[in-house]
Amino acid sequence: LGIETQGVLTARIALPGFRYDTAQKKMEFYLQAEAALKRLPGIRAVSFSDSVPPGGWNSGFRYSDLAAGGKPHPAQGTGGSVVSRVVTPDYFRALNIPIVRGRNFTDEDRRASEHLVVLSRLMAARIFPAEDPVGKRIQRIRDGTWFTVVGAAENVKNNGLTEQDEPEIYFLRRSAAEDWVAPAPVMIVDAVLPPRAVAPWVRSQIAGIDPTVPVETETLVQSVSKLADRPRFETALLGFFAFCGLLMAVIGLYGVISFVAAQRTQEIGVRMALGATRLDILRLIAGEGVRLIVLGGVVGLAAALAATQLLKSLLFNVAPHDPASFAGVSLLLGLVALAATLVPARAAMKVEPVAALRYE
Repeated sequence: LGIETQGVLTARIALPGFRYDTAQKKMEFYLQAEAALKRLPGIRAVSFSDSVPPGGWNSGFRYSDLAAGGKPHPAQGTGGSVVSRVVTPDYFRALNIPIVRGRNFTDEDRRASEHLVVLSRLMAARIFPAEDPVGKRIQRIRDGTWFTVVGAAENVKNNGLTEQDEPEIYFLRRSAAEDWVAPAPVMIVDAVLPPRAVAPWVRSQIAGIDPTVPVETETLVQSVSKLADRPRFETALLGFFAFCGLLMAVIGLYGVISFVAAQRTQEIGVRMALGATRLDILRLIAGEGVRLIVLGGVVGLAAALAATQLLKSLLFNVAPHDPASFAGVSLLLGLVALAATLVPARAAMKVEPVAALRYE
């Protein structure tokens, strides 16, 4: 994911609009809450962000809405999407996102009038290819604001668990009322203690500032688990159908080989009367099954290779033509089919010659 989920708690605080009707009041409340939580023992980092990865984002814009200083502006409406987050300095520490170039935001930056940003590594490579982005300037075209790049952070999963990552830009949420207008930020708390033990502390500290404000807490592990619910359901469903298909194939193969063995009972008796061993009979009957297994395996592999593009959207961290998957599943199916073949073959091997010769 590019982030640390263990030990991280998120809290959503719903401020009543009739009491917190200005951006200044909202900012003062959030800053008090941040300071109160930072004083607690075992708290490593406290941050605010308008959204939390990997479950997407609340705000974003087109790549063409940005312009790098000294570079030509991209054509309007081109370049795809850029993820935008407005964060406080501890955001990268709370989620354990490494800063790969330059530096992180600092508390001194929050009190400065200058607008600062941190780019994701993907965004930095795109807007400043083969250049050090630190110190470069970026303009937000819609309002003409200029931002100075102070660092580049490692990429994170910011578009769900399965979609391709988008380039990302982090704006500093300063100690200025205009930066706290909207949307309502999410509090991110990274602690030494388990998140469930920290949650009552968070609620207690918020209640100490305003006891009427509701607080909804959730661990980041829970948030990520919710994103995995649909892929897990799809996997379970496909697994169920795959199991049914395997069971039908095993029953069918067992039935075919049993029928072949029954049809050749007299032949088996003649062969054994002429000196064939039981092992020879096992090879004879099992050979029928092996031929079916090989034929079915070749056809199945060809069909699987052809169907990979249709199933590509359901794959997670597995290539469509993953050799290990194809080899492992082929081996599993082959062994199961071989077991279904050997059962009737062993039964045929134990037939007595006299009984076989009398068989009609």
